Amino acid sequence: MTDRLFEFSRTEVVETQGSVSFVAFDSKQELIWVGGQKGSVTSYYSCGLQPYTKFYANSEVRELHPIDAGILSLSSNRLNLHTRGGVPQHSFTSPNLTGMCCMSKDPTGTELYLGGHTNIVTKYDLGKQAITTEIDLGSSECVLIRETQSLVCLGCPDGDILLYDKNSYKRTNTIQAHSGTISDFDICDNLLVSCGFASRGNELSVTRALLVYDLRMMRSLTAVHCSIDPLQLRFMPMYHSQVLIASQPGQFQQVEVASSTPQSTKYFEVDLGGYSCYDFDLSSSSKALAIGDTAGMVHLLASHETTSFNQYSQPTYFPSEQILNFPKVNIDDYSFPLSTVPVPHTSEPLLSDWPSEFNRPGGRRVKPIDADLLRNMKMVKYMGGYSPNPNNMYKNTIPYELKLQPRIDDPRGKDNGFSKIPRVYQCVDVDLTTLTENELHNINRTKFSVLCNTKGNGYICPVLQLLYYIEPIALALKSHICQNTVCMACSLGLLFYTLDVTDDKVTMADSFIQAFDKVHEANYQNWKLHDKRLEKRDYLQLAQSFLTTLLRQLHNEVLAAIQPPQHTSPVCSAFGSKVAHKTTCSSCTQVLTNKSSINLFYNLEYRTSPDPIPFVQLLKEVMQPEKGSTQWCNRCRQFTSCKESGTLESLPYILQLNCGSHPTNTEFWQQQCKVHTELSKRCPAGASCSIPDCTLVHGYESNAWLPLNFHITSGPKPGELKFGRGLYDKKEGSQPYMGVFEYELCSVIAHIDSGTSQGLMLHSLVDRKYHQLRGGSEDTEWYLFNGCSATSTHNKEATNFGQSWKTACVVVYKQVKLPKDLLATTSISPLELFTNFNVRQMDMNMMPLTANESLSKGELVGIGLCMDQGPSFLLRVVMVRGQGTNEGVPFSHSICPTQFGTEGHQSTKLLYFQIKCLVDRGVILVGHNIAKQLKFVNIQLPSQQCIDTIDLFKSPLGATHSLQYLCPTLLTADFIPGPQHAAQASLQLYEKFLELKRAGQFEKTLKSLHEGGPV
Repeated sequence: MTDRLFEFSRTEVVETQGSVSFVAFDSKQELIWVGGQKGSVTSYYSCGLQPYTKFYANSEVRELHPIDAGILSLSSNRLNLHTRGGVPQHSFTSPNLTGMCCMSKDPTGTELYLGGHTNIVTKYDLGKQAITTEIDLGSSECVLIRETQSLVCLGCPDGDILLYDKNSYKRTNTIQAHSGTISDFDICDNLLVSCGFASRGNELSVTRALLVYDLRMMRSLTAVHCSIDPLQLRFMPMYHSQVLIASQPGQFQQVEVASSTPQSTKYFEVDLGGYSCYDFDLSSSSKALAIGDTAGMVHLLASHETTSFNQYSQPTYFPSEQILNFPKVNIDDYSFPLSTVPVPHTSEPLLSDWPSEFNRPGGRRVKPIDADLLRNMKMVKYMGGYSPNPNNMYKNTIPYELKLQPRIDDPRGKDNGFSKIPRVYQCVDVDLTTLTENELHNINRTKFSVLCNTKGNGYICPVLQLLYYIEPIALALKSHICQNTVCMACSLGLLFYTLDVTDDKVTMADSFIQAFDKVHEANYQNWKLHDKRLEKRDYLQLAQSFLTTLLRQLHNEVLAAIQPPQHTSPVCSAFGSKVAHKTTCSSCTQVLTNKSSINLFYNLEYRTSPDPIPFVQLLKEVMQPEKGSTQWCNRCRQFTSCKESGTLESLPYILQLNCGSHPTNTEFWQQQCKVHTELSKRCPAGASCSIPDCTLVHGYESNAWLPLNFHITSGPKPGELKFGRGLYDKKEGSQPYMGVFEYELCSVIAHIDSGTSQGLMLHSLVDRKYHQLRGGSEDTEWYLFNGCSATSTHNKEATNFGQSWKTACVVVYKQVKLPKDLLATTSISPLELFTNFNVRQMDMNMMPLTANESLSKGELVGIGLCMDQGPSFLLRVVMVRGQGTNEGVPFSHSICPTQFGTEGHQSTKLLYFQIKCLVDRGVILVGHNIAKQLKFVNIQLPSQQCIDTIDLFKSPLGATHSLQYLCPTLLTADFIPGPQHAAQASLQLYEKFLELKRAGQFEKTLKSLHEGGPV
């Protein structure tokens, strides 16, 4: 930690006629909750203390506790639960709830402990909404409650701390902490620290020492002496052995309580304007401090202006900013068109409905005939007359006198009834289960499969598809193998392998999302509950946070599986860049801090001024930031202005840029695109221009603000980098450069908002290797992935963000020339895969593979599958040898659950790795209806290496038969149920098929087979 804990401070008035009674940080969202003595509950968002909600919960607020369902507020005789928006959800009161002043909630359950100036502590279950236990304290009272895993600790007014067992609710010990009364205490792990008053005669004085007690050994430790009068204390969540104490005037001190030797303490003071500190709280990241005083104000101190209160926070929902402004009109204004005011849907009669007796039907007045027509009319006997067309009226127009009112512009992107958004960008929201193969082909006419899911969180699929088309990441994940029960790298490797081999137009990503829900970060942020009703800001924030969290998770999992152990992973090698951060005093030029870090991504920070700025200049300010701050300088012995700078020591091969989620970011992109288009005029000479320092666009270079290419050149001095637009020109300048790094745009995730629907879409540059895998062209092309739709597009579409309905979310660049070691892959031999891993041996004679069995290209392997009918729906898969002396002998047996869960997931992973290994070696897999049954465990086989006997003996009309019918009919042997016999029977049926083909009897046999005659 630095000498200066908090650099940023802000103050907000909460109560004008009372003091703040309680302050608490929200552990789920970026919110601060403040309770007032008048009964108000106020919340503020982030470090800017933006007011979020305010409502009245009770007559007074004694304590607040944020939970998943909302905010709990306790008064002297009532417990209330409100949503974070202020809607009442639950209220509880009881005869024993008198003089309540404290509560504590079990972090893993729904139970609460309520205590106060009474001898009863009530245990209340929020889920059951009932009292479960009442603890009798005898003659004691409870003013403070803290919990551990096995104990409930109660602070009494007489200075004692009572310890009760959670299982038996019996008192196990009593700590005589203070001779006067207790002021505050806190618990972290096995350490209990308290502060309070000492009794001296008839007076109480603050004890300038902290009592430290070991709950594991049940003994007192050495007291910690303080420099201030401690009245309140909190353990620092990120530093478990350090405590932050506070005095009444607003003095704070950070002390170490676990060390037996004296430690250097940090001291600071907060100006409260002469008022007293009533309560304070620390955020879970230990980077923010909230203080409530007796003047009704809340003070926030943070390490910097953009500090996050939690390491992983759920998005905070704000009310929609779109407000319907109805025009004001007088009631006697008959010229005002009522159709401009939207009418709500209701079954009751409206005030504007006229009674039937006052209504009279009437037609429109016909427009008079043009005088030129009558003047030029020529009569022809009885046939009438004719006249030349004056050409003053269009076809299919209404010949009536109408006063057309001008249309009101639709803010959702429609004009004159037509959508301004092109059809390829309109959100595709269809039910995939109702579409046929021809309909899917019309939606996706490319050779690539598109990721979709049915969970509702559609922001995940564009992120996964972005990683799939980044070749180094896709190769690293498909080569990853481990034995962990839940591994995101293995799940993504399975998903990417499925995209490689599948012939379907749509690939479901539900299995990965189910696996991702088991990860701690995903469960903490509650991502699985988000659906398509999110706001635009939530869509942008969720996609960016999901991608960054996924990269960190993949880095940790891949690094742990590398053998021999290494210091970095392929994910970090591709996305990581080393940055040196240095803080220098502006007065004496002393270096205050100097440290390095690895960045996997960068967040774009936009300027507030409307002046145009090149994208490469904005990128340089983000990757090499320079800003000023105020810190303590030991040489100057005072707080002085400092310069914080970042220097790039290594550049990333894959550069990820998060574009932010603030509503003003869209306006910034639109303004920059508009200004850049006006300034970037094309040169008439084109690429042959010889004018030095020509500022016009040459050749086929895009004139969009977001460039398709840019380059970075490094000078002879460390950290001397120059950013330039476009590819590097060797004629550019005469200064010698140590290295040139050229980047090209490869992926862009954009948010499309039509007003009625919204979603994320991916622009991706698909490399030639992906086309070769699909048998297509060998050129790189741009594609637009929109839901289950995929369309070939132009690179200009990926850089065009000048519209209000299109917002940039994530931008990814990659170096034009990637090193070969970044594209290296590792493989595992079949012998190691089928023998070193745990293979389940059930009721069959298993014979593992030997070193002589190589399973080379073209060899046959039989696969048998059997679904166990039971509550768990297990799929049993057996692999048998298809040739050799041990033909028909099984060598692998897996039992896989068809529904995802922690149990059995290891078997599904092993089966996936075994099938992938066989497919990569060119082995032919033979089975009966295996392609359909393997989809139950989300495994797909390539059609070139899969022989399904159910298709071999299919009739021209599509009729199929089971093994129970084919075996006695074609093989003259009864079929024995079981996966091993199914695999052996499939091999025999395939041999019978080849035999009939060679003899020329297959068509006759197939006809007799389906007509029911003798074969």
